[in-house]
Amino acid sequence: MAYLEYSFNENNNRDSARKTLENIVLSMAQNHYNKNNLIIEREENKKPHFKNENNLYFNGTHISELFAAVMSDEYNVGIDAEKIRKRDFFAIAEEYFYKSEIEYLKNTHKLEIDFFTIWTIKEAYIKMLGKTIFDIKKSIEVDLIEREVRNADDIFFASFILDDSYIISICLDTKNDVNLNIQDFNLNMLFAYPILPAIDIKL
Repeated sequence: MAYLEYSFNENNNRDSARKTLENIVLSMAQNHYNKNNLIIEREENKKPHFKNENNLYFNGTHISELFAAVMSDEYNVGIDAEKIRKRDFFAIAEEYFYKSEIEYLKNTHKLEIDFFTIWTIKEAYIKMLGKTIFDIKKSIEVDLIEREVRNADDIFFASFILDDSYIISICLDTKNDVNLNIQDFNLNMLFAYPILPAIDIKL
């Protein structure tokens, strides 16, 4: 079982934001996997992991006041979130996206949602791998028409919209059936590849 949780908190500075996210992760480990006294450390590439637990994988993200994390005891995981807002979409896309993705965005009627769906899927993937934003351009290719992700064999992806204000995307390093526990009904699925997960909503 994999878990996706989020909360809204004040984001005063980088240190407090990191502490908030770490508290969410530690709470998830305790509540869902009965793991206590875990220590979070970061590799050279800044990817966090548990120093004293090798069989529990997690990743976190925060944007504005939203903090979110994904955790699994089966698969390596990645997550990214973005607030839906105006950006210089095509300048960013020209820098980081494939031509096919740019052409899709030129013709969509929901530019903001589709841009951030593509972006967060890519970001979740490179975060799972422990890479950086500079690795986005040559990573996966997201096709929202065919609803598939290219150059990512045996990886599960899912994207959600939260409160019509945020896009959250996750990826899991698996080709198997995915059991996903999400926090509540406010997370509405936008995209899943290559299969629909079995979703359990925690009330």
